[in-house]
Amino acid sequence: MAGPYKVAGSADSWCGRCKLILTHTIETLEGGQPGRVHCNTCGSQHTWKPYAPGDAPRQVKARERAAETGRPPPATKSKPNDFDTLMRGRDGSTAPAYSPKLKLAVGDVVRHPTFGVGVTVAMKDSTKAEVLFADGPKVLIHGKT
Repeated sequence: MAGPYKVAGSADSWCGRCKLILTHTIETLEGGQPGRVHCNTCGSQHTWKPYAPGDAPRQVKARERAAETGRPPPATKSKPNDFDTLMRGRDGSTAPAYSPKLKLAVGDVVRHPTFGVGVTVAMKDSTKAEVLFADGPKVLIHGKT
């Protein structure tokens, strides 16, 4: 149904639990469009999703354009990599090897045997430090005697 929506009316929506576009009952309206809905099949409540994941018109057009040109679709908004920013101008090859006995401070570069080179970004407490690696942050123990 694609028309004037009303509370307690029906609308087709993607149900994440059923993994299908199914008829849902409208619970709230936001700007004339359904806000919250509940699935008439499984009863789950969620926000109204008029398209299946990946089937929104913009995503479909981007895929079609990519197929025509032979180029991958443009990347969505990407956040600059904090690790690369923190490592700019630093040499990871001279970083000390990580050990729980090593005392770390914010800004220290360390070489971990599993995670690689990382930069200390925060101190959790006197024995834990958050270190940012290329794969993401990890909390490491430090300063153990």
